[in-house]
Amino acid sequence: MDEGSVEAPERRLISAAEARFRRFGYKRTTIDDITAEAGTGKGSLYLHFTSKQAVYLAVVEAALERFVAAASHLLDASDPVPVRLRALVELTIEHYGRDELLHASLFGKGGLVDGDVARMAADVQRSRIRSLLRELLAIGRREGSVRADIDIDAAAAVLFEIGWAVVRSALEGDSRIPLDRALGTLNQIVGLGLLPRHR
Repeated sequence: MDEGSVEAPERRLISAAEARFRRFGYKRTTIDDITAEAGTGKGSLYLHFTSKQAVYLAVVEAALERFVAAASHLLDASDPVPVRLRALVELTIEHYGRDELLHASLFGKGGLVDGDVARMAADVQRSRIRSLLRELLAIGRREGSVRADIDIDAAAAVLFEIGWAVVRSALEGDSRIPLDRALGTLNQIVGLGLLPRHR
């Protein structure tokens, strides 16, 4: 038997849970629903996960890794770091605009998830995206396109918060300026602060 043709039980459970959470939301999905969809029993689920919350977080992490895979291509681009940051914001808007599960998990809106599990899922996403930003800033520092005296951890945290404000406005349609103009202005501001200073 070809081992590659049989999906691992944990992956099968995550796939089944993702389908259920996307269709019915966190509250309306039960462990029995997930195991029935995965074609397995509760014992198998509890071998891999401690709770429905843990399953949901694994689903968010799997969906987030698909976004990170797309975002990783930006890290390898040859454009200056401020241009790559803008591209990351644009990719985030596009990706989160079509991925209702990630959007609901990060912003706590919609009927898919709320409460503690939404906060935990949002923390997973914030942490992973800040990590991407730190990596991009470190690349810029090595290339000389980012100032050497910038605190990369603090800069990544600030860029995350500013970037998410732009993303949230675009996704929720409550920005008073066009997205392209907001991104251009953000790029100018960020570029001025990140670029090495010439004496």
